[in-house]
Amino acid sequence: MLMHAHDGQMYWDAVFVLCVMVATGVIISLIGNRFKQRIPLAFTLFVSVAVGAMAGGFGFPFRHLIEGPMFYIYINLVIFTALIMLQVMKESGNMQDIAWDILVNFRQKPKILFALLTLMLFFPGMVTGVGAAAVLSTGVIVAVILQAVGVPKLETAAILAIVTTLGAAAPPVNLPALIISSGINMPYEGFDLIILVLTVPPGIFATYYLGSRHFKVASVETIESILEKPQRKLAILPYLPLLVIVTIFSLIRIFPGKMPDLIAPMVFMVGALVGLFTGKRVNIFMAASRCMQGRLFLVVAIFFVVGSVVQVMSLTGVKGLIVISTLAVASTAPIVMYLAIAVGLPLFGGFVTHLGAAAVLGIPLALALLTQNTIVVVSCISIFCILSQIIPPSALGGYSSQEVAGYPDYQPVLKKCSVPVLVTGAYTLLVLYFADTFARWFVYV
Repeated sequence: MLMHAHDGQMYWDAVFVLCVMVATGVIISLIGNRFKQRIPLAFTLFVSVAVGAMAGGFGFPFRHLIEGPMFYIYINLVIFTALIMLQVMKESGNMQDIAWDILVNFRQKPKILFALLTLMLFFPGMVTGVGAAAVLSTGVIVAVILQAVGVPKLETAAILAIVTTLGAAAPPVNLPALIISSGINMPYEGFDLIILVLTVPPGIFATYYLGSRHFKVASVETIESILEKPQRKLAILPYLPLLVIVTIFSLIRIFPGKMPDLIAPMVFMVGALVGLFTGKRVNIFMAASRCMQGRLFLVVAIFFVVGSVVQVMSLTGVKGLIVISTLAVASTAPIVMYLAIAVGLPLFGGFVTHLGAAAVLGIPLALALLTQNTIVVVSCISIFCILSQIIPPSALGGYSSQEVAGYPDYQPVLKKCSVPVLVTGAYTLLVLYFADTFARWFVYV
């Protein structure tokens, strides 16, 4: 009897702490709106969980607020080094040269052009796991190209938002899959092909669906007015940094045990060093400084704070409350389980980012589906986590896309993304439902 009373008290304590956290976040947002200031989400989350811990009787949780982000140091190091490489390629002129080649050679072939633009938007997310990184690097150039071939600003913003979001799930760096794999004690191996199957078709569909109806052939004069004509000795030079990192990653996988297993940050720094000799002169230290300015700094700050959020939620019992409630609802019927994955993960991630969604809900949901192929299950769950990058209030990739495309309001952009998001969700649920079948086709471990 005492045990049941104790359990009930813990439950209501966790509910109270969660309510305090939510109320604190709402109050901070209202204060920001009152004074017409956009308060950073990282600050809001940090203060909310600290106040929640104090309200729950844990005092100021200094150790947990600092200890939590330690888990994300490697993830942020991967993001930071990949951003340095992208910044070097941008400042050396490599990005513009690649964009010039694509637009000039395929300006009369929309199918190939849109496929290559999709690849350009995918690449930064593939190496960083963050959609905003893609938007603020190759997305800036792709936005110019899309508008040059007649795609309006609204559709351009939507393409940037959804395609860079899917690119953040593509291999080799899928952060939610990495977190979930670590949480259920399985190696992060064998994911590449199945994740490509999950991301590439929806990405290409989104670009064609939103852009093809507006396409018009751009003249050479128009291209020269928006892009600087390349001045290079060899046509392959702008592509060398990409070829180097792809080669290194491929050799590591093809010759395990023989090829030194270089960690991802080291590979990206090798790509950045190669980029110093392929175009305009670049100061790598200044490039590293510039790549962390503006919205990207806020993105990395959020990722560190997510560690604090997860740690304090575990301390106060809020994480357990959310996990148990989710599984209790999902266990009532298989359809409810799939709805919890398809709807709950993106919405929850809209508040705590895709990393928080993976750490809090992704792990227990993956454990609940252990009867199916785990690699496919984790891959599908990671896609729904990733989709939170366009869901407010965080919308890390969505808001960046809106700003880069020059569109004044985010709500129409989100509405434009709805069809590609629904198609992606339905496709991912199909793969999840037939996980074992897709595993036989696309999982090689």
